[in-house]
Amino acid sequence: MTEQSKAYRWAKFRNGISSVAIVEMDVFPNSQRANEIIEHYSGQGYTSQGNLEEIPEKGYDSWKIAAKRGLEYAFSLVDNNWTVHINKIEGLSTDTTATIVGYTMLRAFLDKINFELSNKQIDKLEEFVLSSWTNPYKELIPDFFSLTFTKSGYDK
Repeated sequence: MTEQSKAYRWAKFRNGISSVAIVEMDVFPNSQRANEIIEHYSGQGYTSQGNLEEIPEKGYDSWKIAAKRGLEYAFSLVDNNWTVHINKIEGLSTDTTATIVGYTMLRAFLDKINFELSNKQIDKLEEFVLSSWTNPYKELIPDFFSLTFTKSGYDK
């Protein structure tokens, strides 16, 4: 068993743009030889400008999909199987994209199991993550395997 329910925060400021996401998860070894993601969302979503948004049970589909994609990529980097309970995901609509959520989940999971990415891997992934901000803004879903995006079609 790993350390439980401690918030993990990833934040970066580059080229005048801030990026942030905060996640809480519980991680357990899975003896069924399969990875499992169980979602427990109970936030209120957007409440007011400048306040953290916590993913609610309904909505924020692009953030939810990206969170699972980040975990699926992280699972591919390790040999053991895991059960991950996603307890909370927070961000700011002005500073958080689906890709940032996915990357934060990936990093939080690896932190929980004490797996370290190389600096080269981090640089490559963060270059991809930070490219998720487009002008005009579009909600993009990340593919961490191919480092490409698809348009989400989902709104918060």
